[in-house]
Amino acid sequence: MDSRKLPDAEFEIMKAIWQMEEPVTSAQLTERLRTTLPRKDWKPQTILTMLTRLEQKEFLRSEKCGRARAYYVLIPQDDYLQIEAASFRRRFSGGRFTGLVKALCDTDDLTEADIADLQRWLNERSKS
Repeated sequence: MDSRKLPDAEFEIMKAIWQMEEPVTSAQLTERLRTTLPRKDWKPQTILTMLTRLEQKEFLRSEKCGRARAYYVLIPQDDYLQIEAASFRRRFSGGRFTGLVKALCDTDDLTEADIADLQRWLNERSKS
Protein backbone atom coordinates (compact mmCIF):
# COMPACT_ATOMS: atom_id res chain seq x y z
CA MET A 1 0.00 0.00 0.00
CA ASP A 2 1.22 3.50 -0.81
CA SER A 3 2.42 5.08 2.44
CA ARG A 4 0.45 8.21 1.50
CA LYS A 5 -2.82 6.32 0.97
CA LEU A 6 -5.17 6.80 3.90
CA PRO A 7 -7.40 4.26 5.63
CA ASP A 8 -11.12 5.08 5.32
CA ALA A 9 -11.55 6.71 8.75
CA GLU A 10 -8.52 8.98 8.31
CA PHE A 11 -9.75 9.86 4.83
CA GLU A 12 -13.13 10.90 6.32
CA ILE A 13 -11.27 13.17 8.76
CA MET A 14 -9.25 14.73 5.92
CA LYS A 15 -12.35 15.20 3.73
CA ALA A 16 -13.98 17.14 6.55
CA ILE A 17 -10.86 19.24 7.16
CA TRP A 18 -10.45 20.01 3.44
CA GLN A 19 -13.97 21.49 3.48
CA MET A 20 -13.35 23.65 6.55
CA GLU A 21 -11.60 26.97 6.93
CA GLU A 22 -8.18 26.72 8.54
CA PRO A 23 -7.12 26.50 11.24
CA VAL A 24 -9.33 23.64 12.43
CA THR A 25 -9.60 22.57 16.06
CA SER A 26 -10.52 19.06 17.18
CA ALA A 27 -13.75 20.45 18.72
CA GLN A 28 -14.76 22.04 15.38
CA LEU A 29 -13.89 18.84 13.57
CA THR A 30 -15.86 16.68 16.00
CA GLU A 31 -18.93 18.89 15.54
CA ARG A 32 -18.55 18.81 11.76
CA LEU A 33 -18.24 15.01 11.66
CA ARG A 34 -21.20 14.51 13.98
CA THR A 35 -23.41 16.62 11.69
CA THR A 36 -22.13 15.36 8.32
CA LEU A 37 -21.62 11.69 9.29
CA PRO A 38 -24.01 11.13 12.20
CA ARG A 39 -24.20 7.35 11.69
CA LYS A 40 -20.68 7.02 13.09
CA ASP A 41 -19.94 7.51 16.76
CA TRP A 42 -17.18 10.11 16.59
CA LYS A 43 -15.52 10.11 20.01
CA PRO A 44 -13.19 13.06 20.72
CA GLN A 45 -10.33 10.74 21.78
CA THR A 46 -10.63 8.74 18.53
CA ILE A 47 -10.50 11.95 16.51
CA LEU A 48 -7.44 13.14 18.44
CA THR A 49 -5.72 9.82 17.76
CA MET A 50 -6.44 10.10 14.04
CA LEU A 51 -5.27 13.72 13.97
CA THR A 52 -1.99 12.60 15.55
CA ARG A 53 -1.60 9.88 12.89
CA LEU A 54 -2.33 12.39 10.14
CA GLU A 55 0.39 14.64 11.55
CA GLN A 56 2.83 11.71 11.64
CA LYS A 57 1.98 10.97 8.00
CA GLU A 58 2.54 14.67 7.20
CA PHE A 59 -0.99 15.35 5.99
CA LEU A 60 -1.44 17.94 8.75
CA ARG A 61 0.61 20.14 11.02
CA SER A 62 -0.56 21.62 14.29
CA GLU A 63 0.18 24.49 16.61
CA LYS A 64 -0.75 24.90 20.22
CA CYS A 65 -3.34 27.66 20.66
CA GLY A 66 -4.11 28.06 24.34
CA ARG A 67 -5.63 24.80 25.54
CA ALA A 68 -6.48 23.63 22.02
CA ARG A 69 -4.44 22.64 18.97
CA ALA A 70 -4.97 24.26 15.59
CA TYR A 71 -4.57 21.98 12.55
CA TYR A 72 -3.41 23.03 9.10
CA VAL A 73 -3.45 21.03 5.86
CA LEU A 74 -0.11 20.03 4.34
CA ILE A 75 -1.49 17.88 1.51
CA PRO A 76 -4.27 19.58 -0.48
CA GLN A 77 -7.26 17.52 -1.59
CA ASP A 78 -6.29 17.65 -5.28
CA ASP A 79 -2.82 16.30 -4.49
CA TYR A 80 -4.32 13.44 -2.51
CA LEU A 81 -6.73 12.66 -5.33
CA GLN A 82 -3.73 12.17 -7.62
CA ILE A 83 -2.17 9.77 -5.08
CA GLU A 84 -5.41 7.74 -4.95
CA ALA A 85 -5.80 7.75 -8.73
CA ALA A 86 -2.22 6.55 -9.28
CA SER A 87 -2.71 3.78 -6.73
CA PHE A 88 -5.99 2.74 -8.31
CA ARG A 89 -4.46 2.77 -11.79
CA ARG A 90 -1.53 0.58 -10.67
CA ARG A 91 -3.79 -1.89 -8.87
CA PHE A 92 -6.59 -2.27 -11.41
CA SER A 93 -5.34 -1.44 -14.86
CA GLY A 94 -1.66 -2.36 -14.76
CA GLY A 95 -0.71 1.30 -14.66
CA ARG A 96 -2.29 1.99 -18.04
CA PHE A 97 -4.20 5.25 -18.11
CA THR A 98 -6.44 4.21 -21.01
CA GLY A 99 -7.54 1.07 -19.16
CA LEU A 100 -8.58 3.17 -16.19
CA VAL A 101 -10.44 5.72 -18.32
CA LYS A 102 -12.26 2.97 -20.21
CA ALA A 103 -13.29 1.30 -16.95
CA LEU A 104 -14.59 4.59 -15.56
CA CYS A 105 -16.32 5.73 -18.75
CA ASP A 106 -17.89 2.50 -20.04
CA THR A 107 -21.10 3.15 -18.13
CA ASP A 108 -24.58 4.20 -19.08
CA ASP A 109 -24.50 7.27 -16.84
CA LEU A 110 -21.82 9.16 -18.81
CA THR A 111 -23.52 12.33 -20.05
CA GLU A 112 -22.82 14.46 -23.10
CA ALA A 113 -21.53 17.14 -20.71
CA ASP A 114 -19.11 14.60 -19.18
CA ILE A 115 -17.86 13.67 -22.65
CA ALA A 116 -17.45 17.34 -23.58
CA ASP A 117 -15.48 17.97 -20.38
CA LEU A 118 -13.24 14.99 -21.07
CA GLN A 119 -12.68 16.12 -24.66
CA ARG A 120 -11.83 19.65 -23.52
CA TRP A 121 -9.39 18.26 -20.94
CA LEU A 122 -7.75 15.97 -23.54
CA ASN A 123 -7.42 18.87 -25.97
CA GLU A 124 -5.74 21.02 -23.30
CA ARG A 125 -3.38 18.17 -22.38
CA SER A 126 -2.38 17.54 -26.00
CA LYS A 127 -1.39 21.23 -26.42
CA SER A 128 1.09 21.17 -23.53
